[in-house]
Amino acid sequence: MNMLFPHFMIIGAQKAGTTWLWDKLVKHPNTSLPLNKEIHYFGGVEKYRQGESWYLSHFEGLDSQKIIGEASTTYFYDYMPYWRNPSEELVIDDNSPPIAELITRRFPDIKVVLSLRDPVKRAISAYRHWMKQGKYNPLDGLKTTALKHPKLRILEYGYYATYLEMWRRYLADEQLFIVIFEKDIVECPQATLQKLFTFLDLDPSVNLEELNQIVHKSWNWNRIVLEHYASPLTSRLGGRLSNQLSKLLNIFNFSPFNEVDIEFLQKAYLPEREQIEMLTRRNLDCWSYGKNDHL
Repeated sequence: MNMLFPHFMIIGAQKAGTTWLWDKLVKHPNTSLPLNKEIHYFGGVEKYRQGESWYLSHFEGLDSQKIIGEASTTYFYDYMPYWRNPSEELVIDDNSPPIAELITRRFPDIKVVLSLRDPVKRAISAYRHWMKQGKYNPLDGLKTTALKHPKLRILEYGYYATYLEMWRRYLADEQLFIVIFEKDIVECPQATLQKLFTFLDLDPSVNLEELNQIVHKSWNWNRIVLEHYASPLTSRLGGRLSNQLSKLLNIFNFSPFNEVDIEFLQKAYLPEREQIEMLTRRNLDCWSYGKNDHL
């Protein structure tokens, strides 16, 4: 039996619209995609050691006459991490080649889709995601959490220039499609999808309904705090009543961020801005980096 392999990969960035892109590609009649969007084979030592046959098994049963792909946001990074190391430190396998080299060496004709979002807003969205899991104290604040738990990569995933520069060394221009979340997904989703479909050799005339449909519906901050400190109560109340109770907590004016957090992120990301514009070949005036924003 001939093993099927991916024609394209969505590599990131995390919390930058990759699920929206995947959802639209799944609905295209000329794609055949695995049920598991995020395989993460090249994104961590433990999964990579399961071998290529394990990876390719995710594409078994798909239509070989259609476009096949996957989407793993752990690929937009430099080296594979050890996810199961017992500490909260980010430990990487620097004895292996970069992820970009591993992927392009095995699939030299692979097409890569990369979606980028204002790095400050992306970090905030990632922070909300991790706080929703309930494992970390939501009152510690973003800066403290990012520094105390580097394995979450709240900060790391926003260093776009570092990783994009590496990926460009391994890809020809015609193999890379870059999406700017604010301009391409929020402002002109239909035109962006037509360009994406053309890039992937899909019929660009397909008109998908509900383009602006929200794929992930996030909790407000009061709900996150409530779930962390009163999860036995909220589990008995159910989602609807928990939402109503979290709205009542608005009188306490809990806020997930403060000026220290925003300044921390700006200091990390602003120095890369010009380099990102050069690497993406796009004007990024749509990125405010938290200035005068209601976050």
